[in-house]
Amino acid sequence: MTTVVSFRADDALVEALDQLARATHRDRPYHLRQALAQYLERQSWHVATIDEGVADADAGHLLEHTVIEAKWGLA
Repeated sequence: MTTVVSFRADDALVEALDQLARATHRDRPYHLRQALAQYLERQSWHVATIDEGVADADAGHLLEHTVIEAKWGLA
């Protein structure tokens, strides 16, 4: 089952989409589905990771700032 979704996009974005569609011999909907799926996957991961971090902090699993700086080579 599919649902039609409609939205407005800048002309430059649509032109870039059309160029990609021509170059890959795929239609707009194919590329829009791919882009949306990848975006949602990244954003879902990001939100889940933030939620995990907040839960860790709420549980008292915290690190000193100097430990984090050392881990990332900022010290």
